Amino acid sequence: MAQKLETATIVDFETSFDTQPVLSPEGEVVWADLRIDYILAGLTPTVTIRVPVPWDSRESVETRKSKALRCARELIDHACQASGAVAGEPAKTRSKGVIDDIAPALEGIAQELGLTKPTTCPRQPAD
Repeated sequence: MAQKLETATIVDFETSFDTQPVLSPEGEVVWADLRIDYILAGLTPTVTIRVPVPWDSRESVETRKSKALRCARELIDHACQASGAVAGEPAKTRSKGVIDDIAPALEGIAQELGLTKPTTCPRQPAD
């Protein structure tokens, strides 16, 4: 059974940075580790993500932490899109699209198993 993530609550958040920036093709970056502790249905999951943050020695620590969080969010959003999931979209909406995509195959399987009567052509999805 899937957990309802919208009920998760952040209880602790910690950001730490490597001591020295490094040179990347995009310029200097400093690596940041973000650890987020949650409470979810009586459980306490923790998420840790490591991201490169553009380096500017004149920035305050708070500004750097904000940039690290934004970089982490962008990386997570990219991972969701690359995997076919849309960030921020409820699972119920996503699964409806998946079911619609496989409905013709399921209809054929149901016919093969004798659960439904055979038809001469597949049912067309309602638009």
